[in-house]
Parts: sequence; structure tokens; C-alpha cells
Amino acid sequence: MTGQNRPNIFEELVWRPDRMLLHDLVFRLQHYANNNWELGDECFTLYKIKPLVDQYAKFWSLRKDFDARNILELGMWDGGSIAFWFECFRPDKLVGVDLQQKEDNQYFKRYKSTRNADHNIKTYWGTDQGNSTRLRQIVHTEFQDSLDLVIDDASHMYALTKKSFETLFPLLRPGGLYIIEDWAWGHWQEFQTLHHPWSYETPLTKLIFEIVAAIGSSQEQQSLISNISVFQGFAVIERGEALLPAVSEFKLETLISGCGIAPEARSKVFKVFRILKGLAS
Repeated sequence: MTGQNRPNIFEELVWRPDRMLLHDLVFRLQHYANNNWELGDECFTLYKIKPLVDQYAKFWSLRKDFDARNILELGMWDGGSIAFWFECFRPDKLVGVDLQQKEDNQYFKRYKSTRNADHNIKTYWGTDQGNSTRLRQIVHTEFQDSLDLVIDDASHMYALTKKSFETLFPLLRPGGLYIIEDWAWGHWQEFQTLHHPWSYETPLTKLIFEIVAAIGSSQEQQSLISNISVFQGFAVIERGEALLPAVSEFKLETLISGCGIAPEARSKVFKVFRILKGLAS
């Protein structure tokens, strides 16, 4: 199914206070979970709210020609997002990866069966997004061609998200898209309290800044990263035409230049500045 012919499922979604409905599928909205749920396990759990889905609707309306035949998603919880993206693109292969040690639940299994999608949808549970070797093995095993779309909705931690990006972005085809969800959590009030476990983590914003710097550093007509589209709920990075040099592992820092200071030295300068600022205050 080409991009022009793919269904616009965003127009078919039905929203209720605690659920999203798509034809025969029920997605329980975890953000609004309550004790009045009557369907038990006969549903998917979806960690997406309507404003985020509306942002996706806006983005994909601008990319109606985008064709995603090979999709990889990091972080699939119970398979709800896998089903959502499968309905959206009807790809040849959609592979999900998740750190949880579990297996497909019965609702997910029935979904794949009713769509005759057992060969189109594959899941890898107990898989760390930071394990580059394992991720490459999965891609080479499951996909005959390059990736068209990667969606990272996994840990949202800076180091792990960057590791996955450096592993998988080179495996995208030119024009392929890499989506990082919830990049802005460091700017959300609930994450800024001292009691929140993420309050001392490096904000994911740092990775977005680094990608922007890499785009700005490109002096060639054909670049590895061609552009980035930033929404409040996610960022979309597009793969450029450039080929990677023959190295065993891609590092984002190799694409960044500026201010006449290497990234490692610049980091040390900022650290000293913060110390001096603290002494002066």
C-alpha cells in the first residue's frame, strides 16, 4: 500500500473519557484509568492522549506521500501502539521491541490473527534498546530492505535514546523517518519536582539540540540528517542521502562542529563555568 493510498485512521478514531475506539479495537487510555473499567483485559493499553494523537494527525497530513513498508518500534507496552501503527500504515513488516520480560497477551494475539498479520507483526520482549548488537540482529533478521520508519517510545532516557538513534538511524533508507516521542519531558512541570525520579536525569532535550547542531554543521549538499520537525509530543528526524563512512559504530558527535571547540572540550568548559558560577553566588 503506497503512502497515497493508506487509510486515514485519524478521521475514524472515536474518543471517550477513558478509551479510544477504532472500528473493533478498544484502546484503554492509561492516563485516565479508573476503577469503572468494565472490559477487563479485552483491550489494548495506550499511553497516548488525544492531544498527542492530534499532533500525529497534523504531521502525517503533511506527509501523505510517505510510504512505510518496514517499521520498527521501541517500547510497545502491551502491543497497543503496534496495532495503532499497523492500522495506520498496513506495512509489510512491523517489529516491536520492549524491555519487559513478557509475551503477547491474548487480545494482541487475537488482533494479529483477525488481521492475518502473524507474519507481518513480530515482537521481541526482554530486549534492551541500548543493546546495539541485538537491535542490529533483529533488523537484519526481520527486514529484507532498509527501514522506512523508527518510532522510539521506550525509556525516554538521554543515553539510551541516543544509543538507539546512533544504532538505527543509519539503517533507515534515504527519506526514512526517525521519531522520538516525549522529548520534552524535562520541561513538563510534573517532572521538575525534587521527588520525581527523573528530576536528576539528563533531559532528552539535549539529544534534540545535538541533532539540530548536526544539521546545522552540514556543509555538503547531501547530508546524513536532512531535517527535523519538532512537535510538543515528538520530534521527527529525516534521513538524508549521504552515506556513512566505513566505521563499526556511528557517533552523532562526528557530525557536529561549531564555536571552534570540540564537543568534549566544550563540555569541560561548561562544567568549569558552572563551578565558577556556583562559587560566585
